[in-house]
Amino acid sequence: MTRPDEAPVVRLAALCASIGPRLPEPAATAVASVAARLAEPALRVAVGGRLNAGKSTLVNALLGQSLAATGATECTRLVTWYRSGPRNRVLVRRRDGSAHQVPGAAGGGVPQGPGALGADAGEIAELVVEAPNQALDRSYRLVDTPGMDSLSGLDDLSLAALDRSDALLYVMPHPGEGDAEALEALRRQSGRGVTAARALGVLSRIDELGRGTGDPGPQADRLCTTYARRLTGLVADVVPIAGLLAQTSRCERFTDRDTASVALLAAMPPARLERVLYSADAFLSWPDGPLGSEERRRLLSLLGRYGILVAARRYDGGSTRALLAELRRCSGFDALEERVRREFVDRADHLRAATALRALTAVAHGLGSGGAGDELRAGLALARRHPVLRQAALSAALADLAAGRLILDEDRAGALELLTRGRTAAECLGLPAAAPATETAARAAAEAGRWRTYETAPRRTTREHARTARALCEALHFAARSKR
Repeated sequence: MTRPDEAPVVRLAALCASIGPRLPEPAATAVASVAARLAEPALRVAVGGRLNAGKSTLVNALLGQSLAATGATECTRLVTWYRSGPRNRVLVRRRDGSAHQVPGAAGGGVPQGPGALGADAGEIAELVVEAPNQALDRSYRLVDTPGMDSLSGLDDLSLAALDRSDALLYVMPHPGEGDAEALEALRRQSGRGVTAARALGVLSRIDELGRGTGDPGPQADRLCTTYARRLTGLVADVVPIAGLLAQTSRCERFTDRDTASVALLAAMPPARLERVLYSADAFLSWPDGPLGSEERRRLLSLLGRYGILVAARRYDGGSTRALLAELRRCSGFDALEERVRREFVDRADHLRAATALRALTAVAHGLGSGGAGDELRAGLALARRHPVLRQAALSAALADLAAGRLILDEDRAGALELLTRGRTAAECLGLPAAAPATETAARAAAEAGRWRTYETAPRRTTREHARTARALCEALHFAARSKR
């Protein structure tokens, strides 16, 4: 949708450089922060969700390293950023603006125990965990946010972390109406920033569906389809994963000793093993099995009941590495990683530009009239004309459509979805990828005309979104004409 020399990140960086130094404080510092962020190549991805949703487990799986504290500890109630560094350490940023460093836990991550962070949790604004990690070097940085303990949403620190992020993985163990309400609350609280354009849902514990030992795939696929439809406009899709299995297969906690335990279970009659895995208590209290209590407890903590059964069924006498590769495949991690790449990493510059635009718009709203403030507002108005940023602005329309705040006929609803999710001008307009520029320009002009008729609709929401859709179509029209 744009040539590299027209990239919105370049336009916004130039705007920061030309106007930022002439702004009063604290606006100048805020703009300098946006400029520094635009200079970073890495995407920032937040992991959020309700309490005990499996967020930290997913963070570990994505990092391929057990850096995030799991379970109900004080660390899981803190905003925690992860970035690559030469050694394991944790930067503790306090609410009063001060900061200090503490050594990371053995193997990396947040140290546990009383006094390990050098401050009480209530005094801490956020943690920054550093560790040598190729995943953090390669594509994106992660931030783990505290769970939402009510539909009232997150505290100011957590919302600030989401606002500083470019994309969101919203984690749901068993999705329900509460998640739709929570996402809608996040959308309202974060200035309409949480939309399907930058959010992906994750069904995080598919291994617990049904009895917890059978194949969860078919039921998980049905649930994901159902809730992707219910969360239209709030997330791009919902992807299933067995979070615990993904974490274990990726984080090198599973040893040759554990493989030996799996080998003993694999030698048992399958029906007997499935019976004893009917419940965690039955497995842990198994009186005549081949494993001791310590081995059983460890396997259960690493794999869960479903994972144990899968490991026993898939074990063929091979190495630990081969078994972990099977567990990773069965966890659904590869499919999730591919969606993260397609939805976020491949669109990194577009998402980073939208984040920067929101931050700069907030700065501009706090400035009085005249001088550099007027120049900033004019520069932002010009930047918003870029097709990528018009598309980002239009993404909120899908949430309004799903919630009934935007009323469109079937034809316009379909056209809206194409406009908000297309990656090229042709996709946005429902044309084949190889459509010539003349056809693209003609279709864009026709679509602009159709949206223009909605700009006089009775509802203000309809008028506003129609105006944005029409402007996007016009931008696509002129871009296509320039290529003829």
